[in-house]
Amino acid sequence: MRCSGLWQALKLSLLLLVFLLIPALSRGAEVILKGEVTAGGAPLYLSQLATVVGSPEEVKLLKQIPVLNHLPLCSERTISKREVASKIALYLERNGLAVGDIEVKGPNRVVVKTPCSKVGGDSLSELIRSYIKENYPDFTVLYVPRITVQVPYPHYDQELRLVSIGNGYARFIYQVLVNGKVVKKVWIPVRIDRLERVVVAAVLIPKGTKITPTMVKLASVPSRKAYNAFHSVKEVVGSIARTDILSGKIIRPTMLKPNFLVKRNMPVKVVYNSGPIHIELLGVALDNGVKGHIIRVKNISTGKVLRCRVVGEGLVEFLSE
Repeated sequence: MRCSGLWQALKLSLLLLVFLLIPALSRGAEVILKGEVTAGGAPLYLSQLATVVGSPEEVKLLKQIPVLNHLPLCSERTISKREVASKIALYLERNGLAVGDIEVKGPNRVVVKTPCSKVGGDSLSELIRSYIKENYPDFTVLYVPRITVQVPYPHYDQELRLVSIGNGYARFIYQVLVNGKVVKKVWIPVRIDRLERVVVAAVLIPKGTKITPTMVKLASVPSRKAYNAFHSVKEVVGSIARTDILSGKIIRPTMLKPNFLVKRNMPVKVVYNSGPIHIELLGVALDNGVKGHIIRVKNISTGKVLRCRVVGEGLVEFLSE
């Protein structure tokens, strides 16, 4: 019995080698492999990998031969022509079946793919950013992790739900559903920040320019960028640009210098108005001052130090005690 089994195996091996390398001497069944196929999963039969030509009995028999018993979803597998031929020979041997000459033709390898849809990615990131912008305009998105989900189904639905939101993070749940059933569920932490209104340059402001209201505007920026910034246009109007300030740049105190209408040791005119009384005299400023600032001024005639408010260039108003 053992010699008989060995002889049968040897004959199958020799026959398989002839199928692969030498054209059949007599016309028999043909298995014509495809270059690439898409399968829904395992088991994978010869009918899915190849076109079978032969007698009706041969075609029916060969088509039902399983070639792969395991094929994960969302995967790709390459099967060689020799491997297919071996599967055919093994199946026939195990089942005690006999078929005439079988010739395996076509490409040397068959690429087998399973259906797979990749969802998420850039479209999911944009969906999250739009959600925050529309529903929480006081926040801005700093970072969204790139999430790509593989779904082994051609048709599916997506659902995005906000779970929580705070000063630093928003947490979302992203779900993929097939026929109303959740097949994928992912938690997505999104970095966010509150927006603040700060003063920015509306145009290019050259160094040494006196800033006017048309040169600046308010803009919303993340709070982490709003440190040491101005929050009112009035705070910067009238100041002098210490350096070139590009359009859109957040204006900070280090970029400006005061537009002093009165400078220390500068001669100034001192005026005093009280009803019908109007007095003018000369003085020397002891401090620098912008419009509205209260500074000290020395009366040239008496040497007395007066408390005055800057009202114009070289002009101060005496403040009575």
